[in-house]
Amino acid sequence: MRFELNFVILLMAVATAIATAAPDEARGTVTAVESGELLDVRIEEADSPIGSGLERVRLAGVILPPVESVEGKAAKDFAENLLMNKTVWLDIGNDSGNGRDSLGRLVCVVYLENPAGGINLTHPFNRILMEAGHADVGDFEENKFDSLNWWRVEGHPFEEKSSLVLINEVESNPPDYDEDNEWVELYNDGLYDAKVGNWTLTTAGGSVVTIPQETIILAGSFFVVKAEGYWLRNSDETVILRDEDGREVDRTPALDDGDNDDYCWSRYPDGEDEWIYTLASPELPVSPIEQSLGTISDIKKQNKNWLRWSDDCDPYGRWEGSGFL
Repeated sequence: MRFELNFVILLMAVATAIATAAPDEARGTVTAVESGELLDVRIEEADSPIGSGLERVRLAGVILPPVESVEGKAAKDFAENLLMNKTVWLDIGNDSGNGRDSLGRLVCVVYLENPAGGINLTHPFNRILMEAGHADVGDFEENKFDSLNWWRVEGHPFEEKSSLVLINEVESNPPDYDEDNEWVELYNDGLYDAKVGNWTLTTAGGSVVTIPQETIILAGSFFVVKAEGYWLRNSDETVILRDEDGREVDRTPALDDGDNDDYCWSRYPDGEDEWIYTLASPELPVSPIEQSLGTISDIKKQNKNWLRWSDDCDPYGRWEGSGFL
């Protein structure tokens, strides 16, 4: 099941109530994953009347395929990889029934922990599950939630969040040959499609790749840019994204990638500030952090191997891009 974001945006546009997230209503540890939308959480701290003990939690505002189906099993595996034995915070739908559905399950938006600590307020698991293609938007009548908030930037009005294009992954040292195979992934973390025609990617080594006119990155989608030859260094590489007027939109930290493998540097979760060295996922959401090898703070400076440039290498040559639909 692919999450059709344009359909979701239409539904969100007709929502009238904007709820303020309160993810500190309950905190606990995920002890079991029944399906992509059903979790068992051992409550360790909570406001009354939830109390402590084991609770069955149902994700608010999402629709998933039957757990017996191939898609349902994939959603369950995704949830297990990301949530099992992890600390989560719950924002409980308290409009009626003490936040429970007809079966007594807590209806919640589930928040994860940031790699650096604290609650990740911008990417609740409900949103991550939809962006990963495992769920569609559901009915919010039974609870207080409005999924519009899941695509907002805290402290910024809606208009400023209409589109937010970021550098999301950098693969400067892919398996086998680097030539023609290096790539940078852009991510539109906003609510609306972003026009990125004539935007540029500039590297610390002086390469400039221009994205052709009329290029659009759909809201919530990924776009991979490649160029002919060598254009990304293996050490101390920084990539800067600029719009068509030359204004800086985003830049990476200095990145080292001395391993000729399927791992690369990526924001975690997608669109967030933390960078991790993890399994590459071009055109797809970043892999769960369990598969990562380190964070940006772990970068070692002993590998100063610079890529060699050949006469027939053209960093300004043909590029390729593809979107995640």
